[in-house]
Amino acid sequence: MAYGEFCTGIVDREQNVFFLNLDYGIGVGILIEGQLYYGKSGYAGELGHVPIFDNEIICHCGKKGCLETEASGWALTRMFREKLNEGSTSVLTRKGLSPDQIQMQDIIAAALNDDVLAIELIAKLGENVGRGIAFLINVFNPELVILGGSLAQTQEYIQLPVKTALNKYSLSLVNKDTEVKMSSLGEHAGIIGACLLVRDRVLSLI
Repeated sequence: MAYGEFCTGIVDREQNVFFLNLDYGIGVGILIEGQLYYGKSGYAGELGHVPIFDNEIICHCGKKGCLETEASGWALTRMFREKLNEGSTSVLTRKGLSPDQIQMQDIIAAALNDDVLAIELIAKLGENVGRGIAFLINVFNPELVILGGSLAQTQEYIQLPVKTALNKYSLSLVNKDTEVKMSSLGEHAGIIGACLLVRDRVLSLI
């Protein structure tokens, strides 16, 4: 997804770029000086498992306090269901869905239809995502951070709280040099990037 955006998407001349795939989990594609960074074992970019929060929520990795426990599609679904069970209302419940039936895509669709609960929780999620991005900005000082994946469909509902959190949690001397943009390729970013990587590797053998 990161390579797709880098080659044919929102990236212009930037060479140091992070692409966040905001889905049920959180992954980061890293480009440094225009080259994909994989790490020694190929697992670089597991931002979702950075222990940022002091909570007792067990992540899918088995640890507690991971960013994903408060800032992923999985977390959004959990928080939404909890609010409904506490008595909050939503267009989704008026459609006859029980809390346990509601999935991330249902919440995204509800937000795009001006559902107040969905918008509020996505904003909360965006602030938490911003805390994770602030960590990346302080460490790597990238030129561009791209928000992609399923949750990026909510556009400004997640982008604005992310930017607010960056101003709050990252160093101002660093974040002023980092732009935050939404993916322009959307759901096609991954397949485009995969095709381009295959092409490049085949051509390198000729």
